[in-house]
Amino acid sequence: MMALDDVVDTYCATWNTTDAGECARLLRVACTADCRYSDPLVHDLDRAALVAHIGMLLEKFPGSAIRRTSVIDSHPAGLRFGFVRLAADGGVMREGTDFCSLGEGGRLQRITGFFGPLVAL
Repeated sequence: MMALDDVVDTYCATWNTTDAGECARLLRVACTADCRYSDPLVHDLDRAALVAHIGMLLEKFPGSAIRRTSVIDSHPAGLRFGFVRLAADGGVMREGTDFCSLGEGGRLQRITGFFGPLVAL
């Protein structure tokens, strides 16, 4: 079983990966087969749909990157962590928090993201 920091950091790395095959591989490492993702813009995406969603965002915001900005707060029912999307020039585009439940092997099973409005383009 991976350490919790490694699971979350691998998941965050998927949001920075422009190659769909590599993105899918990273999601298989960090997330369960039945993982679901939701945020204010999309609802109940499976892993394949999440790969497409990430690809669309990276096309829309080339050079942008997600960075974890907090420790991982966890307890038996789940975890949360803060993140930021940085523009290609390093400016903060958006801040947010993900809440997750864990499944098989300590991997992410349910991811619910919350974020504020875009602050830079």
